[in-house]
Amino acid sequence: MKAFIQTNKDGEFYNVNAFIANEGFLHFGFETKKYIDVDKILDQDPEIIVVGGIGNVRKRIQNLGIKRKQQEIDYPFELQSYLKRKIWKSTLEEILQERNFNIFIKPDIETKKFGGKVFKNELDFIGLINEEKPTKILCSEIINFKAEFRCFIRYKKILDIRRYKGDWDKTINLEVVLNAIDDFKTQPKAFALDFGVTENNDTILVEVNDGHSLGSYGLSSQNYAKFLSARWSEITNTKDYLYF
Repeated sequence: MKAFIQTNKDGEFYNVNAFIANEGFLHFGFETKKYIDVDKILDQDPEIIVVGGIGNVRKRIQNLGIKRKQQEIDYPFELQSYLKRKIWKSTLEEILQERNFNIFIKPDIETKKFGGKVFKNELDFIGLINEEKPTKILCSEIINFKAEFRCFIRYKKILDIRRYKGDWDKTINLEVVLNAIDDFKTQPKAFALDFGVTENNDTILVEVNDGHSLGSYGLSSQNYAKFLSARWSEITNTKDYLYF
C-alpha cells in the first residue's frame, strides 16, 4: 500500500491537508512518498493513491488513462429540492453584459479558473473575461446563511460534520442531511454535502463536492485517509484497503 503526497519545491507538504493525509496513511501502514510534479511519478500502478490539489489529482487520473465517470456534481438533480433557490447556467460574459450582479458564481467546466464567490460589480470580472472563449459558469441566488457545515459522506454514511463558517451557536438539522444522503442515488463513494443554516434555522444545501481532492476541514488524520482512499479506489476501480 502506497500513497504519494504533494509537496512544495522545498520538500514541505504543500498545505495542512497533505500533512494530515500523510499522518493518516502512515497510521494505517501505507508507505508514503513525496512528489512535486505529478507527471514525474513513474509508477503506473492505479492502486497508488495520489494526494494533492485538484489539478494534480485529476492529471494523475488522466495519466493513468482513466476517465472519471462522474464529472462535476455541484448541484445534483436528485437534490434540487434541498437547494431552496434558483440555480442556472450561463457565461461570465453574459452576466457582465446583462449587469446581473449580486449573485454567487463558480466555474462550471474550468473548475480551477477562479474560486466561487459573489460577483458584486464590474471589478469582479477583471482578468476573467475572454470574448473568444466564454467561461461557462454556474449561478446561484444568494441566501444569507448564518453558518455553513461540511458533511463528509463515505459509503453512504456520515463520516463527520465540520462547521467551516459562521455562528458557533447555529445547529445543522441532521434529519435533512440523512434524507439528502438517501435521495442522492448516484452519489460517489466519498463526497461532501455542504449545508447552510439560515436565521430561521432552515438547513439548506449549499453545494456538493467530489471527494477525490477535498480538504480535510478538521477531520482526524485517520478519517481523512479513509475518505480519500474510498474515492480514489472507486475512480481507479481498485481495492479500498481502508474499507472498514
